[in-house]
This record gives sequence, C-alpha cells and structure tokens, in this order.
Amino acid sequence: MKKCLFLTVALTLSVFSLFTTSCDNNDEPNVSKPVATLAEVGEENSKTATAGKDMHLEGNLEAEGLIARIDVAVTSADGLTTVVAKSWTDGKYIGVRNTTFHEHIDISSETAAGEYVLTFTVTDKAGQSSVFKSSLKITTPVEDSPEITITETGEGNSKTAVAGGEMHLEAEISAPNKIAEIEVELHNTAADYEKEFKYTGKYLGETSAHFHEHLAVPADAPAGEYHLHFTVTDADGNSTTEEVEGIQITK
Repeated sequence: MKKCLFLTVALTLSVFSLFTTSCDNNDEPNVSKPVATLAEVGEENSKTATAGKDMHLEGNLEAEGLIARIDVAVTSADGLTTVVAKSWTDGKYIGVRNTTFHEHIDISSETAAGEYVLTFTVTDKAGQSSVFKSSLKITTPVEDSPEITITETGEGNSKTAVAGGEMHLEAEISAPNKIAEIEVELHNTAADYEKEFKYTGKYLGETSAHFHEHLAVPADAPAGEYHLHFTVTDADGNSTTEEVEGIQITK
C-alpha cells in the first residue's frame, strides 16, 4: 500500500513539474527580428555613388532585442569583389531599440565603375539578423564637374538657426561648364521633414561664384537636428552635392 501511494505521489509531482516547465517556457517573450529600412541609398535615394567620394546612407532601424551590430558591405554584382566592408559594434546605434541610421561611406577612388550590390545587416543582442539589399551603381568622376566648398552655415558657422528666422549660408563654387542651378535642401530625418530652396538668378551661367544667401526657415520647421544638401548642376547636366551635418534648429 505504501509503495503504491509513493508511486502515485511521485507520478503526480512529475506531471505537475512537466506542466509547470511547459507553462514557464510558453511565458518566455518572443523577440521579433530587427527591421531595417533604408530610405536613401545615395543622394535622394539615387542608388548611385562616385568613386573617390562618399555614399550617403540613411534609414530607420528597429530592434526589440536591442541593436548589437550593424554591417555594411558593397560587392560586385558577381559577388567576387568587395569594395566596402564596414561595421559598427559600439557608439550611438548600439544598445538601442529604435534609431535613425545616417552615415557617409567612403568609396575608394580606385573602385571600378559598374553595377554593385549593397548589403545592410542589423543584428540584435539575441543574435537575430535582418538583411536589406539594394542595387548600387558606382561611377567615375566626370571631368570638370562642379566643385563646392561650403564656408559658413549659420552665423559665424554656428550651424544654428531659429524656425521662422533665417539661416546664413556661404559657399565657393567652381563650375567650368557654367552653373545651371543651385539647390539647397534641409532635412530632419527624425521628423520626416524636408525644405528645398532653388537658386538661379545671379548665379546662372557663371563659371565661379561666391554663394551668399539667407535661407528663410519656415515657422513650422520642427525643432531638432538637421543636415543640409548643397547641390550645383552645370549646363551639361553634371551635378555635385556637398553636405553639412549637425545643424540645430530651435523654436
């Protein structure tokens, strides 16, 4: 009798333990894989880059399990040649759940023109990864394309402005094939805000110019960090873009 009672109790405890363990396992949270969405590969998402210059990359990243590393690679279309291999394992993107990725990746001047594939990988602390791929065309610099040197952004090159006010901007431009258009763009990626300014007038047809303007910052421009794209297009359709980062606009 005692032996039977002991076996019954042992069996009951085993079943209870198995049930409890099963419940505990079911209670473990399922962490979703990271999500990577690159809104811009190259300027204005042109999916192009120029050898000897940098390539603009921008997008939103989300990782419930927190970002552990980011890897960027650019390979030839046949996968045999790697021209960019860059990783982030510390810094502002690591250990966070949501972030805006915004970087400029150097493309070697020795890179051959052609079709390439960009691979962007985000890995979380649980070891889960998501991969974003994009086609990428790399070109060689066009002879006599415009050259830009931005000398002042904001008064005293402070990189600051006030919504509803003006932002001082100066640059030196050289365009052997004559200036056709100048475009300035203000971007606040976090707020999904963009403002464009276009100039021709006194600059049109010039081969060199001192750009000096005061950009009217809209009153509804969200406060925060901005970056600026300054693009000069010449009469032959060749364009050059320079960027200024870390601009602060306040209310």
